[in-house]
Amino acid sequence: MGVDLFFVLSGFLITGILLDTRRTKGYFRNFFARRILRIFPLYYGVFLLLFLATPFLHLQWHRGHLLFLVYLGNVAYMMNTSLATVVPDVSLLHFWSLAVEEQFYLIWPCIIFFVACRRRLAWICVGLSVLALAIRISLLATLPAWYAYEWSYALLPTHMDGLLYGALAALWVRSRSAESIQPIARRMSLAAGVALAGIIFIGGFNFHSRSMTIAGYPILAALFASVLLQALVPHSWAFRLGNVRILRFFGKYSYGLYVYHALFFPGLGRFMPVLQRECHSIILGGLLYVSLVFVGSVVAAVASYQLYEKHWLALKRYFEYKEPASAEAHTV
Repeated sequence: MGVDLFFVLSGFLITGILLDTRRTKGYFRNFFARRILRIFPLYYGVFLLLFLATPFLHLQWHRGHLLFLVYLGNVAYMMNTSLATVVPDVSLLHFWSLAVEEQFYLIWPCIIFFVACRRRLAWICVGLSVLALAIRISLLATLPAWYAYEWSYALLPTHMDGLLYGALAALWVRSRSAESIQPIARRMSLAAGVALAGIIFIGGFNFHSRSMTIAGYPILAALFASVLLQALVPHSWAFRLGNVRILRFFGKYSYGLYVYHALFFPGLGRFMPVLQRECHSIILGGLLYVSLVFVGSVVAAVASYQLYEKHWLALKRYFEYKEPASAEAHTV
């Protein structure tokens, strides 16, 4: 569910940036340069380190892994599930969501640039969301269950609801004040919460269920979009939650946490039975293992940001966004 929240946040922020800079000089250059400086250095840096460590870790690369270098890892995994792992110690499976993000970044700026009418953009979001639903239903009707669920989960055309609902939220707050939206946002979050509870009651928390695949993605997108809209108003519960210091800390280092947290699962996973045996408890050993991996991921993410990433991010100053194209956008 955290992935769906991230998609909503990304759709909202990226769409807002694109709307506000659409008529400025360097629209495409600044957007892509800033995205590249945020994402590429760490992503490709990790792949470079893995490649250099290949003789020591005895990693077994295949030609299909090249697709991860062009952000098609989700497609590669759908074609050959063994590509999710670089045997014996490295997992690339979690990069499916980054691939979805990058594919969205390539397409969405062009759509916003060529579609000037915001009402038309909103209808495009609605239409694409309906299309995603139709594709998921078609996959469930024609493919074996595992393939239908995986294809529905890990591809942009089938799992773009969060990105689109975030984009709709960005369009909405540029046509009305955030305060006037609050009553609708609260009702929407309540309705989506009840609907999500119903889906969980029917199919549990398993994303590989018909109820989640068909209705869960748009419901989660609506829930998180409504919470995001409430967070735009100072002193609301969502605003206060978003300003909790520990959450802001994890927000700052979230990209590094994302990259590192599952990278060595295949190798590190071998230590969990050892810890369980030493603790004489499956539960305590498992909790200790999770705690150690969590702390290690945080340390790696903080060190990576402070020693490496922030120097690339400093280059964003050469690609500053210009002033918003309209007084309305500036006010928002």
